[in-house]
Amino acid sequence: MRERKIENILLIILLILGIPVFLAVAIYVSAFQISSFQLDLTILGEQEVTVEYGDHYADAGAEAYFSGTYLLKNGKEVSVNTLSNVDESKPGTYHIRYDASFLIWSACGERIVHIVDTQKPEITLRSDPDQITLPGEPYAEEGFTARDNFDGDITDRVIRTQVGSVVIYWVSDSSGNTAEVTREIIYHDPLPPELVLLGESSVTITEGDAYQDPGVVATDNCDGDISGRVVVTGTVDTNAAGTYTIQYYVEDSYGNCASAVRTVTVNAKPQASVGSSVQQTVVPDGKVIYLTFDDGPGPYTDQLLDVLAQYDVKATFFVVDSGYSDAMQRIVREGHSIGIHSTTHEYKSIYSSEDAFFEDLEQMQSIIQNTTGVTTYLMRFPGGSSNTVSSFNPGVMTRLTAEVEARGYRYFDWNVSSGDAGETTSTDRVFENVVNGVGKRNVSIVLQHDIKSYSVAAVEKIIQWGLDNGYSFLPLDMTSPTAHHGVNN
Repeated sequence: MRERKIENILLIILLILGIPVFLAVAIYVSAFQISSFQLDLTILGEQEVTVEYGDHYADAGAEAYFSGTYLLKNGKEVSVNTLSNVDESKPGTYHIRYDASFLIWSACGERIVHIVDTQKPEITLRSDPDQITLPGEPYAEEGFTARDNFDGDITDRVIRTQVGSVVIYWVSDSSGNTAEVTREIIYHDPLPPELVLLGESSVTITEGDAYQDPGVVATDNCDGDISGRVVVTGTVDTNAAGTYTIQYYVEDSYGNCASAVRTVTVNAKPQASVGSSVQQTVVPDGKVIYLTFDDGPGPYTDQLLDVLAQYDVKATFFVVDSGYSDAMQRIVREGHSIGIHSTTHEYKSIYSSEDAFFEDLEQMQSIIQNTTGVTTYLMRFPGGSSNTVSSFNPGVMTRLTAEVEARGYRYFDWNVSSGDAGETTSTDRVFENVVNGVGKRNVSIVLQHDIKSYSVAAVEKIIQWGLDNGYSFLPLDMTSPTAHHGVNN
C-alpha cells in the first residue's frame, strides 16, 4: 500500500513539473509497472566478531547498491553511514550499525563485536637468597606480585594458602581468568650444635689416681638436648704417665657438627729405688675380684670384651705380640687395664739373661704404645714369678723380680687359677675353679687366658655369680695388691 502511495505521489509531481501527460505516464509505467527497484545493504566480513583485548579491531564495513529489474539492472552504489560504539580498551559486547538511503529507499544492518580478555594474570614470586627458614619455625613470606593485562596490579587480590611445606598463590582477574603458582619452602638449619665441656678442659692427675670423665652437654637450636648423640673417643690410662686427649663429637639432624677436646695429663710417680716396692699397695674395701687374662689378644677377645661391656665390668689384659691390634685398641678404648706379658713368650729366649728379658719386655711395651697410644708399667712374668721353666739360668728370677721393680714396673702374679692352662678344657670346671678360689678370700686376682674359648665362655657366669654374692670387679693399677708368689729360682 505504501509503495502504491509513493507511485501516485511521483506521478503527480511529474505532472506538476509540466511534463507532458504522455511522457509522465511513460516514465511512470517504465519505473513502476515494468521495472521494480530495491536498495540492498551487505555487511562485509563476519556479522559477529570476537577480538582479544589488546588487539586492534579494524572494521570491514558494509556496502549498499540501488538496482531495478530492468532499469539500473547493474545497480548504483549508495554510500553507507556507519555508527559504532566499539571501545577496544574495555572488554564487552558492542554493536556497529550500518545505514544507507536513496530517494525514498533505505536499508540498514548490524554487526556484533565482542572484545574479550582470555589472558591469565601472572604471579611473580620474590626470593630472598639470605632468608633461612629454620625447621619448626613459621615461614616468613618473601614477597610476590600479581599483574593482569587488563586490570593491572592485582597483588591485593591474591589468595595465599600454606599446605605443609608448600605455599599456594591464587588470583582471578575481572574477566574470570585465574592463575596459580606454588612455592616449596626449603627448611634449613645452618647453625651447629653447642658442645660444652663439663669440668676443666685440661686436667692433671697423678699416675695411679682414678679418673672419671665429667662429660659434656650438647644442645642444638632445632633438636634441643642431643647429649645422647655425643661420640667420645680416646681413653686415659691412669697407670701410665703421659698426655691423653679425649675428643667429643656431635652432629645434629641437618649435618651440622661440633667438637671439643679435653686434655688429661697423667704425671708419673717417682720410681722406687732398687729393691723397694714400686708403689704403696692399697687394699680395696669389700670383696674384690680382679679378672686377668694372659697370652692375648686372640680370636675370642672381642667376644670377651662384649660380655665385660654388657655387665660394665673392667678387667686386666697381659698381652703378647699376637697381631690382634684392633682388639688391643679396644681393650684400652673401653677402659680396661693393659699390661705387658711378653713379645715372644719363648722361655728359653727371654730367660736366657737379664738383658734378653728386658729387651723382650721393652719391645712389647713399644708395641703397646704404638698400637694404643698409652704406656703401661703393669706386667706379668711368663709362667709367673714362681716359674721353674727358667731353671736353666740359675737365680734369674730372683734377679729379675728385683730389677723390674727397680725400673719402675709392678708385676702381678695370681692367687686364683682357673685351671685353663692345662688342667681342664671344661667351661664348667673353669667356673668351679674360679668361684671356689674366690670364695676363700676377699681380694682375688684370677688367672685366665682369653685365647681359650672354653675359658672365655665361663666369664659371664663368673661375673653373674660375683655380682650376686656381693663382689665388685676392678682392673689392676699400680697400687693394686700383687699376689706375689714365692720365687723358686
